[in-house]
Amino acid sequence: MLKYSGLVTAALLAAVQGAVAQDLTLEEEPVLSSEDATLLDLITVRSATRTETPISEATVSVSVVTEDQVERQSNINTNIGQILSKTVPGFGQSTENLTEYGQTLRGRNFLTLIDGVPQTNNLNNNYRALNSIGTSAIGQIEVVRGATAAYGFGAPGGLVNIITKSPEDGEFNANISVGVKVSPTNVNDSFSYLTEAGASGAKDGFFYLANASWEDTGSSFTADGERRPPDSFGTQGGTDDIGVFNFLGKFGYEHESHRILFSANKFRYWQDSEWAGPVSGGSRSNNTSATPTRGNLNTRTPGADNLTLNANYTNDDILGGTFDLQAYYNDNTTTFTRTEFLGFEYNQYETESQKIGGRATFDTPFPSDRIPVDIVWGVDALNDRTNVNPIDGPTGAPRYDLMGIAPFAQVRADLFDDRATLTGGIRYEHLSVDINDFVNDIGASVNGGTLTFQEPLFNVSGSVDLNDTFTLFGGFSQGFQLGDLGRLLYNSPNFTDVSQLEEKGQKTDSYEIGLRAVGNAWDASITGFYNKSNNGVTYDANLDIVLSPEQIWGIEVTANYDVTDQIAVGGTLTWLEGEYDTTGDGKYDSDLGSDRIAPLKLTGYVEYAPRDWANFRLQGLYSGHRNPDSTQFTGIETIDSYFVVDAFADFSINENSKLSFGIENMLNADYVPVLQQSYSVQAYGYDDYYYVKAPGTTFSAKYSMKF
Repeated sequence: MLKYSGLVTAALLAAVQGAVAQDLTLEEEPVLSSEDATLLDLITVRSATRTETPISEATVSVSVVTEDQVERQSNINTNIGQILSKTVPGFGQSTENLTEYGQTLRGRNFLTLIDGVPQTNNLNNNYRALNSIGTSAIGQIEVVRGATAAYGFGAPGGLVNIITKSPEDGEFNANISVGVKVSPTNVNDSFSYLTEAGASGAKDGFFYLANASWEDTGSSFTADGERRPPDSFGTQGGTDDIGVFNFLGKFGYEHESHRILFSANKFRYWQDSEWAGPVSGGSRSNNTSATPTRGNLNTRTPGADNLTLNANYTNDDILGGTFDLQAYYNDNTTTFTRTEFLGFEYNQYETESQKIGGRATFDTPFPSDRIPVDIVWGVDALNDRTNVNPIDGPTGAPRYDLMGIAPFAQVRADLFDDRATLTGGIRYEHLSVDINDFVNDIGASVNGGTLTFQEPLFNVSGSVDLNDTFTLFGGFSQGFQLGDLGRLLYNSPNFTDVSQLEEKGQKTDSYEIGLRAVGNAWDASITGFYNKSNNGVTYDANLDIVLSPEQIWGIEVTANYDVTDQIAVGGTLTWLEGEYDTTGDGKYDSDLGSDRIAPLKLTGYVEYAPRDWANFRLQGLYSGHRNPDSTQFTGIETIDSYFVVDAFADFSINENSKLSFGIENMLNADYVPVLQQSYSVQAYGYDDYYYVKAPGTTFSAKYSMKF
């Protein structure tokens, strides 16, 4: 029975009644009866404030995708970028690939974390960070929409914090799941399977968790039944013919106010396909999708190997508040695909990144009968060493060594008998980057050196309850990133000395204002946002890198309505636009390309739960038309609209087992994803390679059991 509106209420149901999740952002509050109101405090987030904050007290734009929703969406597609595109407003349409390149958050790059550990490379972004963990290991995904310095070191568009599962109550709990997925046009070659298993428990203060998953995917096929290339977007990584392994382990001890936790996550995927040869036949004018040929151009098997180690100590009674100390290590190696098109060979290479860092966070309350104040303060440190290793390319390659330290303080005050909240703070980032001498991808010599960046980052936000139904909220925040130095140095003929980049960091100013409303059986919100930066990174029509001022603005709308106790409907709207200054004269004279600015996105769902043991969901995503007036390479082409419908069904066999079915692209929509459309520039002959249609209809089934 669906009792509450939105994603948050669905999370409560998942914990209390086992119902299904719906879409809701943190600006939206659930509809709760008086006896259920205290349940709201069970849903907390860390990503916006660095401390456990009840969802009802959030003042910034944050969206939560619950464990239940991740599980149900992953039954049809385990790609996290795909899941976020269908559930989170402001998040760009999926690339239908492993890469999140071209999938932005409010038009900008975002920082990806796993339990607060950065996965995004600051110095040479490989755009694989979202796919650094298996979905069966995820307990919750928190998405901060808008520039933020909460965790720092690169979040101009916001951040995605993937929270891993926690141990269940009891000495021993176990679960196992098996699933399959096929395309009806070619069952044998498309057959994919998934196996998941886990165990957790707690006794005498000790607790543990182990979760493992194995996925083996087949080939995918378009709505016309044509085989898609295993890597359907250049070297960016595909989801066809891959093996995926993930292991999450946790162990810890808790006694009175003290808690210590150790965790490790190992994620590996590899692509070994007999269809890895050159593609041909794609044509936008003829509406034909590019198809692969047999063969393998790769010297080394493409894929990624990611290890994240994490140690946390928490004391809930120090200086009158809470102290959290975190130390982490992340080791990532990503091997890209070797390709050839337009008569040129694009060499294979890999990136290696090792991150060592720590965070110390104090949460110190100052209780008062007049104005209660809470201060969150501390310091972050990070060492990120990244190498670009040519496999069959140039003999030289850049090596980056980043050292960063950032003290911060955040103040929160509750005003007017808790009817208003005001927060504000500062973070000071000091970054130094050492880069060696190297030969870039086009054979030019680049002189190394040391770059230093020092940036104070400010934020202020607040909310006020206008009455029992309406709440007004808004704020200003800043974020900073290094502007993908690897992309600038390794691919551009304009940079021959690293000293040229001394002032090329990207600082983003972000503003938002919104209104949310909560009724007896409904909730809704509307948010307007605007962000700008002086050093945005774009490509011009000649594929040369351009650093220029840019501005982005847009609107996000959410709505949910419980029609009856068994039926709920809802959806989201995201619209944004962006411009940049091509000449540096202070005038924004060209639209940003469609790899940054996604077209209008509409999502909607209908949820039906006729019985306690049965639940059905129908959801759709509409991607609109966009015709940018741009001199940027990815802004030359018009983007055509498309509409995709998915369906789910869950049936509880008994209290410990469940059978799930899914249909992705149920109407067999014939379309090309936004990113591939933006790169299918006919004037440059790119049609053949980049014009690849999305997968057609696929069917999936999954059996899950707990014991």
